Amino acid sequence: MRSVFRTVFGAADFEASVTEFQAAWVRGERETAVPVWIGERVDLKASLGLAEGLYAALREPPVCAAGVVLGDVPEAVRAFARPLAGQWTDGEPPLGDGSLIVLGRYEDLRMEVIGPVLVDAYRRGRDVFLLTGRDLHSITWMIAKQYGDVAGEGGTGLFTDLDIQPVATSATYYDSRSLGGVKLGRIAEERVWQRVMVSGHGTEDSINLGAHTVCGLSPVAGPERPGPTCSYGRGCYKPEDKLIPAHRVRTAELVLSGCDSGALADLASYAPRYQLLLNGVDGPAQAVVAGLSMHQSARVENLVWLDSVGSGGSTARVLNASLESMHPYPSFIQVGLGSSAYRDAGQPAPGRDTSAGLVRDLGSRARGFLMTGMLPAAHPLRAPFERLAERIETTAVRPVMGLGEERARFLNSLTEEARSLDRAMAVRIAERPDDGLAEFPRFFGDRSTVSPSDATTTPCVLCGRTAWEYPRRGFTARVPLTTAHVCLSCGPVGYAMEGGARLGARTDATVCAGAALRIEVTVASSRPGPVQVGVFVPWGLAATVSPPVHRVEPGRSVVFKVRLDETAAPQEHHFTVFGVQDLALSLLRCPFAVLPPKGA
Repeated sequence: MRSVFRTVFGAADFEASVTEFQAAWVRGERETAVPVWIGERVDLKASLGLAEGLYAALREPPVCAAGVVLGDVPEAVRAFARPLAGQWTDGEPPLGDGSLIVLGRYEDLRMEVIGPVLVDAYRRGRDVFLLTGRDLHSITWMIAKQYGDVAGEGGTGLFTDLDIQPVATSATYYDSRSLGGVKLGRIAEERVWQRVMVSGHGTEDSINLGAHTVCGLSPVAGPERPGPTCSYGRGCYKPEDKLIPAHRVRTAELVLSGCDSGALADLASYAPRYQLLLNGVDGPAQAVVAGLSMHQSARVENLVWLDSVGSGGSTARVLNASLESMHPYPSFIQVGLGSSAYRDAGQPAPGRDTSAGLVRDLGSRARGFLMTGMLPAAHPLRAPFERLAERIETTAVRPVMGLGEERARFLNSLTEEARSLDRAMAVRIAERPDDGLAEFPRFFGDRSTVSPSDATTTPCVLCGRTAWEYPRRGFTARVPLTTAHVCLSCGPVGYAMEGGARLGARTDATVCAGAALRIEVTVASSRPGPVQVGVFVPWGLAATVSPPVHRVEPGRSVVFKVRLDETAAPQEHHFTVFGVQDLALSLLRCPFAVLPPKGA
């Protein structure tokens, strides 16, 4: 098997080798070995040996939109990295969109310098890749590895001390139940992997895997302090025959999922000699992902990582997005571009999931309807609301909500249950306009307050005159927020629970007793899915509504007919249009006049 990388010892030789390699690359020659400036680093020479058989060929590495250089980086190293980004600058990393490379020595990649871009990128879902190391030799090794194309026979390995539940996966999987009976050191060093994650408690220098320990001690860095117990000549705090040096793991992607495993220079408590991140960079992995600080990554993130093989882009971003519901800041960083273990390494991952909002809304609405005094104990929908609320509270947990397949299964069944309830609510209101559900404006309004500063003026949805629209906020958290739309001419026209559909109505101003009033109802909503729409008239007005309830998609309209009995009193009346979507109720109260029957 031909060598993918070749060692270069002197600075001048490295500069010439970079020029030669890049010229050959431009000519389309993909057989030229990638130069690595190792100087006197015997550990890097050993890492090149571990890389043999791991990378079977060269690849076109992903190209980022921009790159920035921090600190004193020689021109030869800059030139080596230049093809990996479209545009390069020096100094402060730029904020904005588009993938970014940050090139510099570990000592120059301080949180005070790159922290703002990491936080900004986290909020935008932007990929940020670091190219760094303990010295220039480590940096050139990391740059060189970006050209490696991992061998197809390599597998995926997940080793975790934070889980005791089985996982249905074709990957090699060891959890806290099975770690004790294996020789992880041999598995890590003797097998060729495409992807490896180690997940356990730890800190900057180590991650615990049962009796085993993934270790960050560099075999060549000089004595430095502060450090762990071994830095004071007291040996390791764990069995030394079960240490797994991070730089010996033969994998294209190495995820060090432990607290502080990727501490930046100004966040670190220990000297670089003991840093897990730097030890991983010195090994054969072309992508090393590590924890920026303390985090609560566990089973959910492990399974998200197992399922992310087709996502491409930054693994750190994938894990950060999974932790978004727990940490509103970046928890992982990545050294190296997207690994060749991901065949779409340059492609962005799917957008962030927003389903938690729907689950939260359904749960809070159901609990609102169950407030004391809203619905009597014998109400036919009270038990369904109780079952839905209880199911949401017991099922909406991270092991379900954090995993795509589990979340999708839960949301599909929850949506089906909510739509069934929507229909039942609409039918109940159509049959019993005096039901407590239709009385939600009064019930919740009595338990809410209005701030004058929240009120806005807007054209009345019925007459076009000035109307006031304002939110009514509950005295307690259990009271849903409702919005009122009131016109001095038309009166209290509309009420809606937060997130409820927006209703409109077009009809004639008058109708004769014995005739039919045609009402065209328009439906708008910011949510997808059907709205159950109906019309009712006051008790005492002899009339029938057809159809009683209609299923309407947002953006569409539906026609109802109110047929008045000939005995209907000739006077001013009103009808009410109502809508139900995801348990959110909306009402629109519209006036009309009944005239005597024709010929009377």
